Amino acid sequence: MQPPVRERDSLANVFVRPIVQLLFLTILVSGCNPCPKVKTLDATASSPALVQILFSAQCYDEPVTGLSSSDITLFEGGEEVSGSESDWSLDRQSAGLETYTLLLIDISKSIIESGTLEVAQSVAVTFSETLLAQNQSVAVAVFDGHTEIRTIVGFSNDLDELTEGIEGISEQDQLDEATNLNGALRLGLEALDTQVAADVEGELISVGNLVVFTDGLDSAGRVSDASARSAVSSTAHQVFVVGLVGQEDVSELSALAPDGFFQADDEGALLAAFEELADQLVAEVNKFYRLSYCSPLRNPRTTLRLEVTWEEKTSSVRFSYPTKDFGAGCELP
Repeated sequence: MQPPVRERDSLANVFVRPIVQLLFLTILVSGCNPCPKVKTLDATASSPALVQILFSAQCYDEPVTGLSSSDITLFEGGEEVSGSESDWSLDRQSAGLETYTLLLIDISKSIIESGTLEVAQSVAVTFSETLLAQNQSVAVAVFDGHTEIRTIVGFSNDLDELTEGIEGISEQDQLDEATNLNGALRLGLEALDTQVAADVEGELISVGNLVVFTDGLDSAGRVSDASARSAVSSTAHQVFVVGLVGQEDVSELSALAPDGFFQADDEGALLAAFEELADQLVAEVNKFYRLSYCSPLRNPRTTLRLEVTWEEKTSSVRFSYPTKDFGAGCELP
């Protein structure tokens, strides 16, 4: 009787394990990219009583482009804001938006020896062309196992300059055969910090995207996985990863790409992955909003909670600020 039992176990493994793996992956993806996902880019509180929050809204990696005041609920000091006691407005910020995308290209040993670099270069040129056509600025840098990333082209709107720089990347640019992916992520975000200044009060608002192309996980160990995850989860910039990897690396790379992970099973699928990402970055400009609120509070300090309800689910962000100098005369911009 033992063989039939083993056969049933084998059949169970064939059908059940893939289902369990699929469920796990679904939970993982939805957990990293919930709906709605609300993220603060900047927030200010100034006299006489004006509070402003610049934020983005996504739903399962897709930009939420149709938010209205009916989708927003405000709580100040733990109490829901009454429309009769205060004024607030919600404005889309797609106009006057400056977008900077830093493309980080892996040139570690596996990339060079497999010949993948040539494919990545061709795809990177097409990717840059798409973004430049939408008036976005692009910079290109490379990384391997070295402590630093190396800028190939600074932020530019010139396709010829970007094309020349990308096509000029070669094996000679490699300084260390390993992959310092975690370190590259942190340094890429620091580079965006110096370029991008999200200003809720300014007429022009800058946002940053970090796009990383790699064919594997960190192997250098210069920066811990936990430190890299902390950096991407705490930044105001958007972080995307395109991975030329197998299914076994998806979960770890997804954890480093809070705004979108794009998998390519082989070099032939790389162009499609970058095209999908480019389409998302073009649409991203419509997911930014500015909330302006005239507070009636005169307490020493309080917290404003902004709740967004989308597809019958709710997410929120908070902003703490002093109100002791608040007074009369607040006007919405």
